[in-house]
Amino acid sequence: MKIETSRFGTLDLLEDKVIQIPSGLFGFPESKRYTLLEHRKGSPFVWLQSVDKGSLAFVLVDPLLVKPDYEVQINPQDMDELHLADAPDGIQTLVIVNIASGEKVQLTVNLLAPIVINVKQKSGKQIILSDNRYSLRHPIPSNGIK
Repeated sequence: MKIETSRFGTLDLLEDKVIQIPSGLFGFPESKRYTLLEHRKGSPFVWLQSVDKGSLAFVLVDPLLVKPDYEVQINPQDMDELHLADAPDGIQTLVIVNIASGEKVQLTVNLLAPIVINVKQKSGKQIILSDNRYSLRHPIPSNGIK
């Protein structure tokens, strides 16, 4: 399948690279199909590019690279919806990177609403955590991600 994107031009995607997010992402319920794209070789960042809307893409990162003790408690309903009990080794958790510009560019991540993906089934969901240890704008250390 070919898709037109504003950042990456025309992409030729195989169907098995499309991740279904039936409820969409918060604020973007109309986009339900996405693909992960490498930011650049060796980078810890990836792009979550909408297949449904070429101008919609998010920068993501593994939350453990920012907060090594990060834990996601997934409620039973979300576990069932994503069939995670059938994929204990095939779960990928990513968080959205926020870029705030001003006098100095500041990178933060949203640890309260991770995107959880069942890698085998190519399905995902953005979930809201009720863990007060995490914030919407957790800073990425100025010395980068380790």
